[in-house]
Amino acid sequence: MICFLFQLISDAGFQDEIKSVSTVCQQIEVFSRVLKTSVASFLEKGEEYIKKHLPEFTNMVCHGEHTYLYTQALLSILAQDNRGGSQLKRLCQEINKCATQKGHDVTPITLALSGSAAYPRACAALSAMLSKNSLNPADVTVLFKMYNSNDPPPVDLIRTPQLIELLTEALFNPNCRVNPDHKPKYIFLLSYCASVHETYKKGARKSINRDELKQTSQAIEKVNSIICENKSSSDLICEVGTLYQCIRFPVVGMGVIRWVAYAVNDSSYFKHNTDHTPLHIALLDEVSTCHPMLHPKLLELLISLFESEFKELDVLVQLELKKVILDRMVHLLSRGFVIPVVSYVRQCWETKDTDISLIRHFVSEVLDVVAPPYTLEFVQRFLPLIENENITGSIRTEAEHNPITEFITHCHQTFDDL
Repeated sequence: MICFLFQLISDAGFQDEIKSVSTVCQQIEVFSRVLKTSVASFLEKGEEYIKKHLPEFTNMVCHGEHTYLYTQALLSILAQDNRGGSQLKRLCQEINKCATQKGHDVTPITLALSGSAAYPRACAALSAMLSKNSLNPADVTVLFKMYNSNDPPPVDLIRTPQLIELLTEALFNPNCRVNPDHKPKYIFLLSYCASVHETYKKGARKSINRDELKQTSQAIEKVNSIICENKSSSDLICEVGTLYQCIRFPVVGMGVIRWVAYAVNDSSYFKHNTDHTPLHIALLDEVSTCHPMLHPKLLELLISLFESEFKELDVLVQLELKKVILDRMVHLLSRGFVIPVVSYVRQCWETKDTDISLIRHFVSEVLDVVAPPYTLEFVQRFLPLIENENITGSIRTEAEHNPITEFITHCHQTFDDL
């Protein structure tokens, strides 16, 4: 009877109101309608909506083998369409990631849907590594030989987040040691994933563009050699030019974020580093300048650093270090990642677990880089910080051009509903 009631609710078009995952997954008609509504919403409502509702969606899809296979097969077909295809492919990858995190081995389904059956040797090599979530030189060599040939398999076969993650970890984690004889193969595969573009017409491959393959490989190789030398921050100064040049490649930018995360999470890093802004931290500014798509990853790392406890450092040194991290957030804001950065600092203020001088520093730095016109969303998040007497009271002046007063006045004159 309950299942019949849910069927009636779905038939009436109110599938959004059904919150029971097990009930939805028991009936294919209900599940299909909920799936259709969810996917349409993801395509229409943007990144913020995806971030908020993706965990609930992936939990529903990964409820059982039948729901997982049905959803992935459907999305794989839809992803072949040029209209929204890339977003649907991303959705497939997020579902795959969720299933893997839950401990399910979905590699056979992933490879089957990618068309790997036409390339059994590549399929066997990928299956062995992805199932174990670990690279091995023998299977890497198989893939290297196939993709280094005149007629390689489709790049989409190896352009999977899990394999890219494994290759990036192997090459940009300073604690990983790859056999020098096999390292060029690892570099080649990661470069191939990141830079090769294929053109298809009516399902047949017409061309393979490898123009950026050599440059990408060289950039990864240069940065990897610097990482393997394990130099201190001060010793890296002579390598700044090379690092900045290589960071222009997105895959290297992603790798540098990983490298910096490992370096600064070493308990002795900041204790032994006397620079006001350690070079590893400064490199993040260049990554944020070159790669807007990496902004979420950068903010994630900066938040992790900001919330870390540096018990081995003096209290005043800790405050100065956190100001340096906030400066990186301000730079991220200046590159267009405004709302997430301001929202995080606003949250720090509301939870009252952050020294008020740090909030004051952030507000002061932001006022130096922003100018009208402002969006209502930005003003609604930032204005309460400006108007709070505890934050800005000590830095307000009676000068004619006081940025705090000017900001407040402009906002209230521009927006009626504040």
